[in-house]
Amino acid sequence: MKKIIVVLSACLLISLMGYTQKITPDKVPAPVKQAFAKKFPAATDVKYEMEKKDYEINFKDKGVEMSANFDATGKWLETETEIKQSDLPKKVSASEAKNFTGFKISEVAKVETPDKELIYEIEIKKGKERNEIQFSPKGDILKITPVNKEKEEDEKH
Repeated sequence: MKKIIVVLSACLLISLMGYTQKITPDKVPAPVKQAFAKKFPAATDVKYEMEKKDYEINFKDKGVEMSANFDATGKWLETETEIKQSDLPKKVSASEAKNFTGFKISEVAKVETPDKELIYEIEIKKGKERNEIQFSPKGDILKITPVNKEKEEDEKH
């Protein structure tokens, strides 16, 4: 019985390590803070998280909700910017409407990375079904990811 409890505890600990966890600014390496400050000098309401082995920084820039990811050396990996549905390119809106009839849009963002073209992410829901869809600027569907309740709860905290 004791072995089962130890094994279950280990499994639980390992599974929790995969989730994003909030961290205090003093736990963020100086190169990450410096790179962030240089790239986003007007950032306010800054919050830090550990996401696997990278650092996610959630913040506002001129009132717009954003997040940026950096590796431990300060290399910029990605920026996600919340946008209005009306700011989506027409081809992306048309593709979403055509391919996801009956779904309601709950979140819209544009995602920029140093080595890929701009991506648009749309979170949609219908009943209990929730998905995050990635689109190219031309409206091509790049990826569909089911959004689970755990991710949703993590994002609320």
